[in-house]
Amino acid sequence: MGNSFNSDWMMASSASTTQTGDVLSTAAASITDWSRVDLPTTVLGALVERGEFGDPFVDKNLLSIPGQGPCAENFSNFPMPDDSPFAVPWWFRKQFVVDTNDGPHLVLQFDGINYRANVWLNGKLIADKTQVVGSYCEHRLDITQHVQRDRLNTLAVEVFPPGPQDVAITWVDWNPSPPDKNTGIWRDVQLHSSGPVALLSPHVATEITGPHAARLTIGGDVVNLDDQPQETIVQAEVAGHRVSIWMMLKAGEQRRFERQLDLVAPSLWWPRSMGDPALYELKVEVLAGDVPSDSQTLEFGIRQVTAEITEEGHALFRINGKPVLIRGAGWATDLFLRRQPKRDRAQLDYVIAMNLNTIRFEGMLERTEFLEWCDREGILVIAGWCCCDCWEKWDSWNEETHQVAAASLRSQIRRVRRHPCMISWWYGSDFPPPAEVERSYLDILAEEQWPNASHSSAADKATELSGSSGMKMEGPYDYVPPNYWLEDDEHGGAFGFATEVCPGPAPPPLESLRRMFSEDNLWPINDTWNLHAGGQEFHNIKAFTDALTARYGDVEDVEQFTDLSQLMTYEAQRAMFEAYARNRYRATGVIHWMLNNAWPSLIWHLYDYYLRPGGGFFGTRKANEPLHVMYAYDDATVSVVNDHMEPATGLNVHVRVFDLGMEPLFDEIAMVDVDGGGNTRVLTIPGDGDQDVRLVDLRMTSVEGALLSHNFYWLPATLDELDHDNASWINTPISRYADLRSLRELPSTPLAVSAKRAKPGNGSLGRVELTNDGDSLAFFVQLRLVDERGEDFLPVLWSDNYVSLLPGDTCVVQAALPGNPSVNGNLRLQVRGLNVPAQELPLPPAEDP
Repeated sequence: MGNSFNSDWMMASSASTTQTGDVLSTAAASITDWSRVDLPTTVLGALVERGEFGDPFVDKNLLSIPGQGPCAENFSNFPMPDDSPFAVPWWFRKQFVVDTNDGPHLVLQFDGINYRANVWLNGKLIADKTQVVGSYCEHRLDITQHVQRDRLNTLAVEVFPPGPQDVAITWVDWNPSPPDKNTGIWRDVQLHSSGPVALLSPHVATEITGPHAARLTIGGDVVNLDDQPQETIVQAEVAGHRVSIWMMLKAGEQRRFERQLDLVAPSLWWPRSMGDPALYELKVEVLAGDVPSDSQTLEFGIRQVTAEITEEGHALFRINGKPVLIRGAGWATDLFLRRQPKRDRAQLDYVIAMNLNTIRFEGMLERTEFLEWCDREGILVIAGWCCCDCWEKWDSWNEETHQVAAASLRSQIRRVRRHPCMISWWYGSDFPPPAEVERSYLDILAEEQWPNASHSSAADKATELSGSSGMKMEGPYDYVPPNYWLEDDEHGGAFGFATEVCPGPAPPPLESLRRMFSEDNLWPINDTWNLHAGGQEFHNIKAFTDALTARYGDVEDVEQFTDLSQLMTYEAQRAMFEAYARNRYRATGVIHWMLNNAWPSLIWHLYDYYLRPGGGFFGTRKANEPLHVMYAYDDATVSVVNDHMEPATGLNVHVRVFDLGMEPLFDEIAMVDVDGGGNTRVLTIPGDGDQDVRLVDLRMTSVEGALLSHNFYWLPATLDELDHDNASWINTPISRYADLRSLRELPSTPLAVSAKRAKPGNGSLGRVELTNDGDSLAFFVQLRLVDERGEDFLPVLWSDNYVSLLPGDTCVVQAALPGNPSVNGNLRLQVRGLNVPAQELPLPPAEDP
């Protein structure tokens, strides 16, 4: 059994004390002026929480913290400056008393230290920095012989920062790196108590053996912590079935156990759009002799993951034999690796709200509770190592690097293999490892019985041992227009499996910019804005701003800029996901780069750091509707996409096209059936070259008349013209921009708005009804819920937002908060659109029926 060891630590720089570990790990140590911290934490994260620095997320405040690396470069590839306060080791110290109920054997487990450490207990060095090394290595230290059960114990951990030659944590070009390089104890610490035999990493691998049958392989390890042989019995219970395994363990021996069990008519675990993510409980108990020694209980899912290479050479995943189109985004945790469970859970709710089915971790391997949430919600997870630093500089690896990389993989595979959400491990990122390293990785995956797929990299680079990955990472990462995704057939277009791709920057709504920037830096765009873009090639948002002004017209202030930014990110991100959905299974997967940001950023997210969903969020949500009607930019067709496994029949698709004066240009209704997991093309919209901008309204209803999907497009007379000859991994240049400027000349159109607050406990925060009683389009209408100070309620889940209403339309939108907490105080609704005058009204309580 394990107990959390995260609270009540003290932290200080080694530069502030002359005391060494043999003294600091005793009660006699002097710790005046040390900082109290809770783990997990990095050094800088703790100092920021303590208020040592101004808010590092505002303006250029981050650069005022001493020890900065080169600006806009990947700091992990550079040494820390000699005068950096983080170039020296930092001490973490904790005093504790052993619980009288703890068993005779005690093991201290560190789930993650960045990067190496000396560990002292009660005046003795129990592990040194050649043993405790590696950001992603778990370290189990048997402290049974060193702990004092009848008095206070003192633990001191001397943590050393990573250097350029260490396989550590990196931020690549996503954002600036913190000057401490995330030095610290960045994962949980636990104290495990057991009898002489301890249980390690129990898990269940599952195989679908027939239409109504599955085989479970229950496995794990046991270790004899005693100096005497132990007769050991492992007992496991699943779904009313029990199995037992007997073995004799030598003193100090660790051995794997395994037993198979067949189940009839099991409930399978499915990704959320394909079915129910059913979970089972596994109970494992270890007996030493006939005395209970250790036990664990965990959840698992019965499912089978396979990956194949299609005839066209693309990676395709199957869950329980059914193909799945991967639609996901890349995860970034907080810049200081702070533990923020409420924030993380809200972000997972955002993933669900956007109808994504996958999260990709590139190095940022989240904690157990996050993976358990993904298990329960049916969200797939792809994990692996990061690019662009020592992880891929194999020529410079020494013997220790090889050992640490291998140990890191083994630690993480043992940690995550039990989770049904996991579907693949990518042991390379931008490049696959050389044969020697790949062989080591493949051997570990086999030894640890990794039950899922694995891929050599996220790129289209074959290896001698595993062949083609079936992946591609050819960009773009900077702005491309909506028609790019169905037009491009060389780079990131909608074919194959794109492991990281996006339509570029995504400037957040104005309210977020006001938190990121002081008033002096809010407008015009300047170097402060550039700091909050990406690094290296992406240290500005010029391609985006050039396209915005060319396509939608000049902007006079930050309000106009952010309004148009939401419009452009909505259409760009919707188009990307729709293109991959329309082209399934020639298109087999797409990972938007990225899902979120480690700090307030202008680029690469589907919602901003403050959890404020903008245009891109709702464009993504719209595109990924499980049952969805869409327009295709390449051939002007309307299609229905069905992400469910069951067919949808008797659907009515109503297609209407208008000019900006709301004169009808096309109006047709078609009845459609679509297979489960399939697409059906409904009709082709005829062209009309005389129109400046056309408005396309798509509505799909059920046989009973219920609205299933509503989609709205604004189309230029001529699409953006792409310069494919000069395309690169960054983006494909635009040789001629589409002209959408007339959208800014739409006549002012007020809306009738009514709103009411939901009753507590019904899962909703409020209901809003919008009605367009005028003769003109109400275009791109944003809804906000604010408190008495005018601050947004965040995080928030809107059923829809940035909506457009034709004359006579009524739109009903629901709002909720993740977790549905009770909200006290007055709520107000703000409504405004690109041509809709702003209004604000209270959100009164719901009336009793």
